[in-house]
This record gives sequence, structure tokens and C-alpha cells, in this order.
Amino acid sequence: MPLIEWTDDMSVGLLELDDDHKLIIEAINQLDENANDATRKDVVRQCLMRLRRYAEFHFAREENVLAACAFPALAVQKKEHQDFVKFIQEATQRFDAKPAESAEIISQELLGFLRDWLRNHILIEGMAYRPYVEHSAVAKQAAKSFKATEIWWS
Repeated sequence: MPLIEWTDDMSVGLLELDDDHKLIIEAINQLDENANDATRKDVVRQCLMRLRRYAEFHFAREENVLAACAFPALAVQKKEHQDFVKFIQEATQRFDAKPAESAEIISQELLGFLRDWLRNHILIEGMAYRPYVEHSAVAKQAAKSFKATEIWWS
């Protein structure tokens, strides 16, 4: 049974951002399901890589949407995103230094951090911007038109 399951009350009112949020739930569940597995080191490595890619794309898309909607707390969102990236970078550095020795502790730290972050990011921050994006044609257009190339080649 998954540790976290998506429910409709997690929706921020914009399909593209909801789909992005579902990806982090998948990463959390994958990490949890393999927490005691003999291949934990490989699962942690894969999860860290996945979270870095997730952060690059989702945060850029979300910030693009919120800027298009003139969300007044965009700076708060950006800070939260920076804190997430910093945590993942630090966990990656510790893991890369000693993968076999650090896999178990980093796995547990990631699970705790991600569960707390997800609760705050979706259920608090996401609900704060929901009124700005839910029925906004500008938000929908910003989300749909956002491409990965806007991150890597801009």
C-alpha cells in the first residue's frame, strides 16, 4: 500500500501542476516501498536524480504560472523551492561521498523531508495560490505552454 495517495482535496486547481505534484508522490512511494530493499543504494541514487529533475521542471513551471497570475506570494514560493533544491543538493553530496554507508539514513531523511514538504507545498502553499490559478485562462496557458527548453536553454 502506498505511503501517500493522491486525493482530490490535494488539487491546486490546475491539471498540469496537479500532475507534477503526483510525480513527487510517486517518488516518495517508490522510496518508501524500497526502504528495506537490498538495492536501497540504487533506489536512493535514482530518487535523488529524479528529485533534481523534478525540481528543475516543476518549480520553473509553477513559478511561471504564478508570475503570469500575479500571485502576491511568489517570493515565498521561490524561497520554498530554493530550500527544497538545497536539501536535495546536500543529500546528494553526502550520498555521493559514501553511497553504501549513507543510503539508509539518507533514505529516511528524504522520506521525512518529502512528506513534510509535500504537506506544506500542496496543502498550504498550493491552496493559497489555488484561487489565482483555478479558473484562470492565463494560468492554464502559462502551464500548458511551458517547455523544458525554457529551463535548460534560456
